[in-house]
Amino acid sequence: MNHAVKLGSTKRNSYSATRWYEIRNPSTTPVIYQQSTYAPDSTHRWMGSIAMDKMGNVALGYSASSSAIKPAIRYATRLASDALNTLSNETVVVQGTGSQTGTLSRWGDYSHMSIDPVDDCTFWYTTEYLKADGSFNWNTRIASFKINGCQ
Repeated sequence: MNHAVKLGSTKRNSYSATRWYEIRNPSTTPVIYQQSTYAPDSTHRWMGSIAMDKMGNVALGYSASSSAIKPAIRYATRLASDALNTLSNETVVVQGTGSQTGTLSRWGDYSHMSIDPVDDCTFWYTTEYLKADGSFNWNTRIASFKINGCQ
């Protein structure tokens, strides 16, 4: 599972990051096996969705933006063999070319990462981005990928 958190000690230097968890034994005695906050820099990362393939590899998709970049769609991965509590290998799916304008306060309500049931290896991720500045002009991107080694 995952959710957004605020990092930074003041409003001026705060930014959002994605906090993620791997929970084992959810139907009996749930245990947090690993957890971390993904924030390799001060770019805002929010509205995430996370999934795990049959090998235990993880992919976390999210929206990303800052004062230097318009909202983008990205994901980060974790191999099952990586050190616990780590994500890396950030990949840009699409770099948006627009920002939301006006007084809208919603974004990314439809972010979803899932595993293809046919092979249990292919990740499918969809969320929104903007091609141009405006309001109510979101675009949807669907991306699919596999983590090397998943057969």
